[in-house]
Amino acid sequence: MRPLLAEDVSLAISVVIATFNRAERLRACLDALAAQSRDRSTDGRFEVVIVDDGSTDGTPDLLATYRAPFPLKVIRQENGGQPAALNRGVAEAGGRICLLMDDDIVAGPGLIDEHLRVQRETGGVLAAGRLRLSLPAGDWYARRFADEWERHYSHLDAGEKPLTAAACYGANLSFPRDSFLEVGGFARDLARGYDLDLAYRLIAAGLAPRYLPRAEAVQDEHKGRRALLRDEERAGEGVVALYRRLPATLPVGGLTEFHAASFAARTCRRFLLAVGVPATVLSGLGPLLDPPSRGHWYRFVRAYAFWRGVRRSTSQEEWRGLTGAVTILLYHAVTVAGERPTRFVVDAREFAWQMGWLASAGYRVLGLGDYVRSRRNHGLPTGRSVVVTFDDGYVDNGAIAAPILSSRGLRATLFLVTDSVGTANRWDSEGALAARPILSWEKIRELERSGLRFAPHGKTHRAMAGLTDEELASEIGESWAALQRELTDPIPVLAFPFGLHDEPARAAAERLGLWGACTAKPGRNTLRTPAYALRRAEIGGDTGRLGFRLAVRFGDVRPIRNRKRLRS
Repeated sequence: MRPLLAEDVSLAISVVIATFNRAERLRACLDALAAQSRDRSTDGRFEVVIVDDGSTDGTPDLLATYRAPFPLKVIRQENGGQPAALNRGVAEAGGRICLLMDDDIVAGPGLIDEHLRVQRETGGVLAAGRLRLSLPAGDWYARRFADEWERHYSHLDAGEKPLTAAACYGANLSFPRDSFLEVGGFARDLARGYDLDLAYRLIAAGLAPRYLPRAEAVQDEHKGRRALLRDEERAGEGVVALYRRLPATLPVGGLTEFHAASFAARTCRRFLLAVGVPATVLSGLGPLLDPPSRGHWYRFVRAYAFWRGVRRSTSQEEWRGLTGAVTILLYHAVTVAGERPTRFVVDAREFAWQMGWLASAGYRVLGLGDYVRSRRNHGLPTGRSVVVTFDDGYVDNGAIAAPILSSRGLRATLFLVTDSVGTANRWDSEGALAARPILSWEKIRELERSGLRFAPHGKTHRAMAGLTDEELASEIGESWAALQRELTDPIPVLAFPFGLHDEPARAAAERLGLWGACTAKPGRNTLRTPAYALRRAEIGGDTGRLGFRLAVRFGDVRPIRNRKRLRS
């Protein structure tokens, strides 16, 4: 694509509008564009391309008689849908830049000029203007919707959040025409979510997103709560279809946000979805429940409508992957003959029971590498999944734990302190782990051949919070390099020693080529959990069988452990 230059002033922008049976709102849209043409900076530099998608109201007569002060090109087609109509409009546009507008948009003063100015100065971007909503008065849901919409743009105005593909609405969006054609335009087989799909593909193709607060317009929605809730359900259906087409859109389409709500809200949502309560029924309670909840009821109902659309569009396995969580278990050591269990040393018989219980309770034990690889590829985890990990790489992990795992066909990952391989724990001065022997490289390679996997736990088990970039490069980079040198298939996931980390440590793990990092923070891992701050449930000799079950289910055994300590 040749960049748009300052001298490209003749017919620089084509405004493309798809319309269907909205004659009066289309007239208001055209009148606002006519007012823009009186601005000398835009005069003679834009055309309007209207694609009438089979209208049966007064739209054809309006377009036949409208006296436009700008070039007006009218294309008629038989109801092919908005994506097809916009594709045709852009294909027949004469401008080097195309500005998409909906037929219910009333452009503010200077909107076209602002799009043109930014496109000229940048050489071509994906530019999204500001949208205000005009919704029916007296509808509590519509009022809350408009307020939330305005807050969204206020955050963009203040630079408090970046413009993403999800916010690049086709109602006020410009881009170089060549870029649109190169990515194939709108997908014609997506009933919803085609704006997000196009924006994502344009950004992936190298077009930078740019927010234009001064390119403002008003959208006359004419929608009450029922229509808005139907839109939310269709949005849920649309992002599922889009995810199946482009898995990389998972983080931007809202499908990772099920666990953004509180536990109580999620539980209530699951119950209502299970019994099939329509969102409109819940919205009918708004006048009673929303004012005292200060908007919480509105947010619950809107999210419920979205997830109702998602649930309707997904298989049972997909739904479990979107709404479930994966527990990563953290062990250190298991008892050898004559040894008593302690805080960090699990009784070998209890470990065998725990692994057996996972199988009998229907849990699937994933490999850590498989889990993180699936996340990188935007896959969905299998429901009721657990990952087993050991920190430090003690000899008992190979001598006691490995045969138990092997007998049940289970996988585990051992995090190694590479400078201590073949020696002993030199970072603890007291306790059951102090001076505990660590596996040798020879034994580690033997265990790798039998199915265990190994990953970095730092070079010297040094706490990584507060380290410099050079220190992090040594601790993380050299540990990972040693594993790559010594082993056939090391797992590129770090475990932070002592669970301590900060933003520079997380960034270093990513910069040094690792796929993720595990902490010691309790909890389960949802699609929202950062890949470089994965949570783990620590299992010790004082966990107990009830505690283990709760740890697997909720990712946290501390309440049970604390009560045990109080009793002792």
